[in-house]
Amino acid sequence: MLTFFYAIPFFKKRAHTLRSIEGLKVFVIALVWTSATVLIPVINEEYSINKNVVLITIQRFIYVLVLMIPFEIRDLKFDNLALKTVPQKLGVKGTKILGIILLMVLLILEVLKDNWGVVNMVRLITITGITGMLVFFSKTDQSKYYSSFWVEGLPVVWLLLWLIFS
Repeated sequence: MLTFFYAIPFFKKRAHTLRSIEGLKVFVIALVWTSATVLIPVINEEYSINKNVVLITIQRFIYVLVLMIPFEIRDLKFDNLALKTVPQKLGVKGTKILGIILLMVLLILEVLKDNWGVVNMVRLITITGITGMLVFFSKTDQSKYYSSFWVEGLPVVWLLLWLIFS
């Protein structure tokens, strides 16, 4: 339903979509991705909701938010000011700082899990380090492949790290 209302107007008199509500866009995207990659599989497998599931859900939500930052910075010159995106509110530098802080929170949450270990931390530190660098070097006039290839490729890099260190 969130995906539907993200694209389809829900009021006929005004063309409002969830995307057009100020400040909401990235949170809707993060919630949809988190639901599709954590919550729906957990529900489908009838897995009990425990502390680890809650922490993974929060981590995934945070990571998707951070992955959106290079796109939000790139789109800053195109987005309508009424959208009040994160870079419009915090500026490019403030948005990058927020991204780095969120990545640190993601790492801290890993230590709170019941099953955390050195191998998991090495993978997570590696992917958050790479992600942090891509956030740090994001700019409004980035090459067309910066977000569309390098940032979007991060989940594949994470999968490769998982396969290598398993």
